[in-house]
Amino acid sequence: MGIGRARRIARRAHRGQLTHGGGLFLDELEQVVRRVEENGGGRLAVQAAWLHAAPAAGVNLDSEGVSLRVRQVVKGLRAGPGWTRPESPRVARACELVRAAIVAQWRVVAQAQEDDTPALPLAELLDRYRVKPGPEVRGAIYALVGELDGPATPVVAELVERWWDSDDWWEPMIAVRAAHRVGLLDRERLLRKVVEGPSSAAGAAIQALDGPGDEAEVAALRAVLRRPEPEWRSVRGSARRRLSEIGGPAAEESSQDWYFSPMDVPWRYDMRWLRRNGASVLARLIEALNDPAWQYEAPQALGVMKAVEAVGPLCALAPTLPDPTPFIRALGVIGDPAAGPVLAEFTRHAKAGMRELAVQALGQTGGADVTAVALAACDDPDVHVRYRAARVLAAHGDERAVTTLIRLCDTEHAAVAADALARIADPRAESTFWHLFNHHPDRAARHAAGRGLARIECDEQWPRPEPVIERAYMWLLGHKPEWSRFYLETGTQNADAMVRVRAVEAFARLRDPGGIPHIRPLLTDPDARVRAAARNVLKFLEGIA
Repeated sequence: MGIGRARRIARRAHRGQLTHGGGLFLDELEQVVRRVEENGGGRLAVQAAWLHAAPAAGVNLDSEGVSLRVRQVVKGLRAGPGWTRPESPRVARACELVRAAIVAQWRVVAQAQEDDTPALPLAELLDRYRVKPGPEVRGAIYALVGELDGPATPVVAELVERWWDSDDWWEPMIAVRAAHRVGLLDRERLLRKVVEGPSSAAGAAIQALDGPGDEAEVAALRAVLRRPEPEWRSVRGSARRRLSEIGGPAAEESSQDWYFSPMDVPWRYDMRWLRRNGASVLARLIEALNDPAWQYEAPQALGVMKAVEAVGPLCALAPTLPDPTPFIRALGVIGDPAAGPVLAEFTRHAKAGMRELAVQALGQTGGADVTAVALAACDDPDVHVRYRAARVLAAHGDERAVTTLIRLCDTEHAAVAADALARIADPRAESTFWHLFNHHPDRAARHAAGRGLARIECDEQWPRPEPVIERAYMWLLGHKPEWSRFYLETGTQNADAMVRVRAVEAFARLRDPGGIPHIRPLLTDPDARVRAAARNVLKFLEGIA
C-alpha cells in the first residue's frame, strides 16, 4: 500500500472533523505528516502519520490492506505508557518520528489556545466556573492544577474538599489531581475513589498511586478490571499497568481477572500475555466466536495461541459469516490439517480476496489436495490469487504440477518454481533447468536449476562462458560422475580464481584421484584461496589413492 492510499483512508476517517482519539483536524494532521517528512521519515513513518488516528474513527486497518509494519507503528503510537519498544529498528524509529511530530503539533495547538486565553489566578477561575462552567474555563483550571507544586493553599484545599465527592464527572478528577500535586492525598480515601469512581476520577487516582502496593490496592485495582462500562475502558488499562508495576503472585492473579470485552483485551499491546495466560481464556475465546463483537479479536488470539481446540468452531462458523477473513487467517496460522476441506471450499469464493486468503491458508494447513487446488487457482482471473497459488504450488506441488511449474519458470516465480521442480526431480524439466542455469538473471533461480540438474539424469551441455556460470557448472560436475572430466580438468586452468577453486572441490566430491596431476600445479597458484583448496584436496585424494 502506498502513501496516497494511506492519505485517502485518513481523509475518509476524518471527514474534516475531530477524530475520536486523534484530536487533530485534517489540516493539523497534514502538518504532522509534513513534520515527519522534514525529519527524514520514510514511507513507513509517513503512512503511519496519516493513519495514526484512523482506528479511533472506526477504521479497521487490517481490512483496509494496510501493511503489517504500518499497523505495528500505529499500534505503538496508540499504546500509551505501557507500550514496549518494538524489536524491529524500523518500526521503533518510525514510532519515534511520528510521536515527536504529533507532540510538536499538539504544542502548537496548545500554544494557540493559551494565546487566546488570558492567564488568571485559580480563585478567579473558580469564580468564573461557578457562573459559567464552559470548556474554556475548565481547560484553564485543568492546566493550572497540573502546574501546582508545594504546600496546599486555602483555595486548593477548599477545591479538593468541595469537589472530591461531586456528582459531576469532571470535578472529582480535578480534585484528585490537585490533592496529588499538593500532597493532600489520604491513601484509604484514594483507594475508595479508585473503586467508586467516577471513571475520570478513578483514572486520576490510579495515576497518583505509587510505591510497592499492598493487598488493599490490589483488591481495588481488581475491582476496576471487572467494571464493564465503556467509559471505564482506559481506567482498566491504567489498572492493569499499575498491577504490572506492583508485581508478585497476587498482582499477576488479579491481572487475569478482567472484564471480558473485545475492546479491552490485555494482550492488545503484549502478545506474550497470551503465551503466559492463554489457557485461562481459551474456553471463553472459543465461546466468544459466536459474538459479533468478538469476531476479530477472538480468532486472532486463538491463532496466536495455535489453539487446535478452536479449529472445529472456526470451521463451522466461517462459512456463515459475511466477512470470514479473521477466521481464515486464524485457521492458517493454527495449521491444523482438519481445516483443509473448509479452506478448499473458500478457494471458490465469489470474492477474490477470500480466494487468495484461502489458498494461502491451505498451503499452511494441508489436509486437502493442495496441489489440485493450487493448480486450479493458477487459472484464476485475479492476479493476486494466481500469485498466491504459484507460491503454494512451489511449496507443495508434486508430479501433477510439473507442467504448470515449468510455465511458471517464465514468470517472476522462476526461483520458487525451479526450486519445486528440483524437489520433484522430474526429467521433463531438463531443458527448463538448462535454460535457467545458463541465462536467468536471478542467482536463486540459477542455483535451483543447478540442484535440479544434479538430481535428474540428463545429458551434458557446455555452459555459457561467464565466470558466475562456470563456477556453478564446476559445482554441478562434482555431482555428475558419469560426465566427461574434460571441462573439469580445463577448469583448473581457468582465468577466474573461484572457477579453479570450484574445480578442485569437484574432484574431491567425486573422490577421483585422477585429478591429482591437475591439482598439484595449483599449490603455487597466485591466489591464496586456490592454494588452500589445492592443499586440502590433495591431502584428501592422496589418502584415497
